[in-house]
Amino acid sequence: MSIEAIRWALNAAPIPRDRRDASSLAVVLLGLANHADPDGRNAFPSLATLARYTRLSERSIRYALRTLQELDLIQGSDPDIVAAYVKRADRRPNGYDLAVHRTEATVDNAADAVDNAHREGHSVPPVDQHEGQTRPARGANNDATGGKACPRTVLNRPGNRPARERAPQARSPLSPPCGQCDARLDDPVSARVLWLNAERTQSAKCPRCHPSIVDAAGGRQ
Repeated sequence: MSIEAIRWALNAAPIPRDRRDASSLAVVLLGLANHADPDGRNAFPSLATLARYTRLSERSIRYALRTLQELDLIQGSDPDIVAAYVKRADRRPNGYDLAVHRTEATVDNAADAVDNAHREGHSVPPVDQHEGQTRPARGANNDATGGKACPRTVLNRPGNRPARERAPQARSPLSPPCGQCDARLDDPVSARVLWLNAERTQSAKCPRCHPSIVDAAGGRQ
């Protein structure tokens, strides 16, 4: 594997960008560069290996190799070198040398791009109309607001917050104990009982504090 050959295939190989098969040519060339020496020579991966790299069919790889040769980006290498590594002639792949000395011209800055566009007759929009380069001024820097600060919507202001929960309703005060039972002032009505024995093991609800108690005769106390 050669880092130099891979870098050339990725960044500088002059593959025409207007071709429909440009991506296939680039990925096949990258697969060859992965097997070349630092000078870009003696790359002889098998078609099965290139198919595994590129996810292309062997027929597409053969077409890409033939096209790369027509573009003078690769050429056949010394077959004796391939034979030294692969003894069986029926399993011997073709070897290729990469034309790493050929590079494409790249545009490194926006000024060169503008000059090229003018030479080709294309109009270039002003710099303030390029998407992603400038943003409209906001707030006091914007002429549309007349120097005023942009309004803000503060969601946490008291006037903008809806009423959360209503205040809990005050409970109705308990009626005071009748005085005949053992209940205290803060005891609920259910706890107001009369003890039937001294050991306080038996109790009955106080009839005065529980007016809804029905006596045995069916009337209310």
